Amino acid sequence: MSEPVVQAVPSPADPLGRLLDLLSRLLALIGGLLLVAMTLMATYSIAMRAVFDEPLLGDVELVQMGCGIAIVFFLPLCQLRRGNVIVDVFTMNAPQRVRNSLDGLGGLLMALASALLAWRSAIGTTDAFGTGEESIIMGLPIWWSMAAFAPGFALLALVALYTAWQDFRGEGKSA
Repeated sequence: MSEPVVQAVPSPADPLGRLLDLLSRLLALIGGLLLVAMTLMATYSIAMRAVFDEPLLGDVELVQMGCGIAIVFFLPLCQLRRGNVIVDVFTMNAPQRVRNSLDGLGGLLMALASALLAWRSAIGTTDAFGTGEESIIMGLPIWWSMAAFAPGFALLALVALYTAWQDFRGEGKSA
């Protein structure tokens, strides 16, 4: 059985690709900083629980919110860098044009799903704001954590359209 081949995907050369790359890297950086903050907060809470029997109340709520945001913020860069897992058992011997077309179709489906998630996230944020829904322990407004999802999914939709366009033109990862 052969080893999987991991190919580095170069940064886009065209202006749109560079803009999407910059925005995706910025969002991923924010997501990474958010995960570091969640890790530090969880460490603090665990230490306070162990030493003083006084954990940080609501730490689990904050970690859930922060990790959800971070994950959404990592998705555009993952798509742009072609980091998603692709099972190509059935297509690895197919002609390059077929593989590019299938990858482009996958990008279009990702764009459609992402746009739908961005739209529904925006509606959910508006609803949570309107109802004043709060987290159970800390009483934090739920809408502020939900507000980050729509821009993240919207950028993912744009990046997926861009990668689909590259694939259909034969400029994608497998080209």
